[in-house]
Amino acid sequence: MVGRTYRYMTAEPLYPFGFGLSYSHFEYSDLKLDKTQLRQGEAVHAIVTVKNTGEVVSDEVVQLYLTDVEASARTPISALKGFHRSRLEPGQQRTVAFTITPEMMSVVDENGDSRLEPGQFRVTIGGCSPGKRSTDLGAPQPVQATFIVQ
Repeated sequence: MVGRTYRYMTAEPLYPFGFGLSYSHFEYSDLKLDKTQLRQGEAVHAIVTVKNTGEVVSDEVVQLYLTDVEASARTPISALKGFHRSRLEPGQQRTVAFTITPEMMSVVDENGDSRLEPGQFRVTIGGCSPGKRSTDLGAPQPVQATFIVQ
């Protein structure tokens, strides 16, 4: 799948996965995880604030991407694991919550077996797949946090 989907693409795409034009502008802030150290089998909860900084009411699709930083097998550079559509008035902000389950953190090896490995994971939340091209096109700056599975 290398180079065939946003999950494994190293080149900058013309339009990033999930990118879409809007009539407004949004800002992401205050990404918080309920824990940064967890045991295998535990879930982690993430909350983020999204704000409509533009002048018109508009919808934003808040997207959560997960990266397994220390996997023993090839894993996606980033993988969409959750999304939530929010309609916001100008100046309005909303807290959006996600639960990252152990299944979302699992790696699939060359034999097709799924397992959860210990290591570091990066959570990225924004309006489209993470990457320089996204912000170059005008997408809001995503927010990031990390956690460790022991």
